[in-house]
Amino acid sequence: MFERMGANALQLEDQSMPKRCGHLRGKKLISRNEMVGKIHAALDARAGKETLIIARTDAISVEGVDEALDRAAAYSEAGADILFVEAPQSVDQMRDVVARFGDSVPLVANMVEGGFTPILPARELSNMGFRLIIFPGGIARAVAVTAQDYYHNLLRTGSNTEFTDKMLDFDGLNNLIGTNKMLAKGHKYDEETG
Repeated sequence: MFERMGANALQLEDQSMPKRCGHLRGKKLISRNEMVGKIHAALDARAGKETLIIARTDAISVEGVDEALDRAAAYSEAGADILFVEAPQSVDQMRDVVARFGDSVPLVANMVEGGFTPILPARELSNMGFRLIIFPGGIARAVAVTAQDYYHNLLRTGSNTEFTDKMLDFDGLNNLIGTNKMLAKGHKYDEETG
C-alpha cells in the first residue's frame, strides 16, 4: 500500500508501543528476534527492491551502545537496506557505528537540536561515513522561536510594524503558496458549472 502511494522507503523501529522520540528517556524495546521478523515481513511484502527498508534501533539509550551495534548487525543480516542507530551520545559512538557498518550499508545520522547526539554539519557527517542526514523538527523549532518573537513584539508594541522585515506581506505569502494559480483553477471549474 505504501509503495502504491509513492513511498520510496519504510522505516521499521525496534521500540515497543507507545513509541517515543529517540531523544526522550523511558523507551522500551521489542526483542531483537521480533524486529528481525518485522524486517523479513517487510522484505517479503515489498513489490520492488527499489523500495528501501530502513531498520532503526533505539537500543543505545535503553541497553547501551554494544547492544545497539549488535541489534543493527542482526537487522543488516536480515536484509535491511539502511541502518539507523538512533541517538549516539558522543562523536566516538557515532564513529563506532560507522566503523562497524559504514562499508556495508548506508547509515542515517539524526541531528536533533538539544537531543542526545552531538550536532555536526552535514558535510562532516558525510565525511565520517553517514549517507542519510536528517534534521527532523528543526523547522518547527525555528518557527516556534519566530512565533514567540512575533507575539512578544505584538504584545509590546500593539502592532506588527516593527516585525514586517521578518515576515512575508500578504502578496508575498500568496505568491509563495500559489494562490493565483489555485484561484485560476477554481475559476475554470466555475465556468464549466456556471
